[in-house]
Amino acid sequence: MIPPTQEITDEERQCKPKRYKLDLLQDPSVTFLYKLRLSQKLTRIDDSTSTKLYDGLVKSIQQTAEKSLGELDNGRNKKSPYWWNDSIKESIEEKKRAYNKWLTTKDSEDRKYHTRISREVKKEIIRRKNEFWDAKCDEVDQHLGSSKSRKS
Repeated sequence: MIPPTQEITDEERQCKPKRYKLDLLQDPSVTFLYKLRLSQKLTRIDDSTSTKLYDGLVKSIQQTAEKSLGELDNGRNKKSPYWWNDSIKESIEEKKRAYNKWLTTKDSEDRKYHTRISREVKKEIIRRKNEFWDAKCDEVDQHLGSSKSRKS
């Protein structure tokens, strides 16, 4: 096996591959724009070494795709869980603060406080989930009850 000639930086290790909206290339105007921008970028590539040529090609393609096509969302625009509300958010933030305090002090009282807060947060989430599902069940029962009475 040939050892790598360059060290991998921390930024490259943490870098996740970008995904682009490739389906937009079906549109002729977007394809034309992509080709035009890419040809402009390719004329400015440093080709003194093969490594610089490769890096220049990769950067040109990525930058052109980002400008012309745009990136996919990675699914991070999902809705919040059905049980999420502001009080739970505040409780979780308080739990995180307690945990960070315990990490910095290593005090047994801070650990007990963090443990107590964690239990309260879990109970609050369970209570909120149960409230939601009780309301949902009542809604279904009400709907089924009303439809049964109409059929009779």
